[in-house]
Amino acid sequence: MPSAIEIKNLSHRFALRWALKNIDLKAFAGESVAVLGPNGCGKSTLLRILATRLTPTLGGGRILGSDLRKEAGGLRTETEWLGHDLGFYKTLLAEENLAFSSRLKGKKIARAKILEAMEAVGLNEHAQKFFGALSSGQKKRLALARILIENPSLILLDEPHTNLDKNGKVLMNGLIGRWKKEGKTIWMASHDHAEILSLCDQALILNEGKIIYFGEPNEVLTRFAGHL
Repeated sequence: MPSAIEIKNLSHRFALRWALKNIDLKAFAGESVAVLGPNGCGKSTLLRILATRLTPTLGGGRILGSDLRKEAGGLRTETEWLGHDLGFYKTLLAEENLAFSSRLKGKKIARAKILEAMEAVGLNEHAQKFFGALSSGQKKRLALARILIENPSLILLDEPHTNLDKNGKVLMNGLIGRWKKEGKTIWMASHDHAEILSLCDQALILNEGKIIYFGEPNEVLTRFAGHL
């Protein structure tokens, strides 16, 4: 199985604080990985670097065969990031946001495909609403529709269940299962430890910016409860 992510000596600093310290890891294509650890351990920072939203202070690596530093622009066309900032514009309609997101990646998506994706996430009646008028859960569903449209190889989810109601969480878990079957590489950072571990093949635990475990998720909740 080819590797999807290879990181060497990666560190990142915010002002005087090191959020990540000397991260080395290798993950295979098609794996789903739960990124766990206490607040401030570096989970979101790591995912943002993998998504090329942050340039690491030191170190680097290869993502999907592309150099993390030198080929970040091209890498974004194969990667979708769902974080706290969804990257939509409140003055655009919901469907306009999806069309604009695709244009930013040099793609032109047919309106029928956009509406199909919106229907798949339960937003078919909200296509003509301004993004700013959507609820928090609806905004997150719109980000899921964007992933469906873009069909990336690497999906990075930071707190995927936040702002979703019960039905939204069922939708999220169903999509994660679908993407796994399609062979996508999925990395997820979450505080919903039991739920996120049930969806993943591997678990990565960070503490104070360092990796303390990277392996099978079976015994994580018992062996590392004090680090979560």
